[in-house]
Amino acid sequence: MKQYPHDLYVVTNAEGGVDENGFPIPSEPVEVFHCKCRERAAGSGNIVAKESGEITNYSSKVVMPLGTPKIEANSKIIIKDGENIILSGDVIRFSEAPQLHCRLWV
Repeated sequence: MKQYPHDLYVVTNAEGGVDENGFPIPSEPVEVFHCKCRERAAGSGNIVAKESGEITNYSSKVVMPLGTPKIEANSKIIIKDGENIILSGDVIRFSEAPQLHCRLWV
């Protein structure tokens, strides 16, 4: 069993622009690979404090290798197992546990 079997992608918007006729081209979402991870569904104690201090429920906790670059709160992410999307949502909070791993809540 792999420690980090899933792929985490951060969804960003590619800039639009203007086509050859001068019409605007809308921006489109782009999935950018961020790191390997392991997604775990929330259990019965599924509450976490947001960065603002507000308490909220979460649906999944995602564990990543130590040193993973921070993903800002409210960023849209997608987690895939191969080609299958297993989680899509907004980041509630990102945390780096010293000497262990990084985690985020969705």
